[in-house]
Amino acid sequence: MAEADQNKPQNLETLLDELEQAADGKDKVPLKDVHEAIGERSFGPLLLAAGLAALTPLGVIPGLPTAFAIIVVLIAGQLVIGRDRFWIPRRLREHSVGADRLNKAVSWLRKPARVIDRFVKPRLRVFTQAGFTRVVAVICVVIAFAIPPLELLPFAVVAPASAIAAFGLGLTARDGLLVLIALIASTISLALLGMVLLQ
Repeated sequence: MAEADQNKPQNLETLLDELEQAADGKDKVPLKDVHEAIGERSFGPLLLAAGLAALTPLGVIPGLPTAFAIIVVLIAGQLVIGRDRFWIPRRLREHSVGADRLNKAVSWLRKPARVIDRFVKPRLRVFTQAGFTRVVAVICVVIAFAIPPLELLPFAVVAPASAIAAFGLGLTARDGLLVLIALIASTISLALLGMVLLQ
């Protein structure tokens, strides 16, 4: 079962540091560089990065939230079937974002990251251990499928992206309380999807 690497991000600010380093000295940043910087075995940080991307100014670029949702499905789906190293197709790995856009997104997140990291800490670890992590992976797959149709509505991707980011941060920081809060956000996300489908 995949767990966060010991030398990989353990909170939101260190994840932002990794993303900033991945963009250093480049005009465009392939997703493979982000994947390698965060760690191929780091389920929590990978989820966190994908969720945050849809919440930052990057999330307004048409199609990008859906691309990150596909990555979430691929990563979480592999965890469900028991893989401990996450594979992303070459076509997605080669997809790039501008380094300036990535740096702006990181800068935009710096201040809230410092506030959030004060409240996130290891607790209720039973909800971050291997058995429950697979449950989280299943939920993330379901939530990710909600993102493409919600892209049609202004700001509607905020709820599912927040849930995915919260799951990722909770697992990264071993904060089971945050994982439980993410379950509530997940319910909201699925309710929004239901409203879209019923229109």
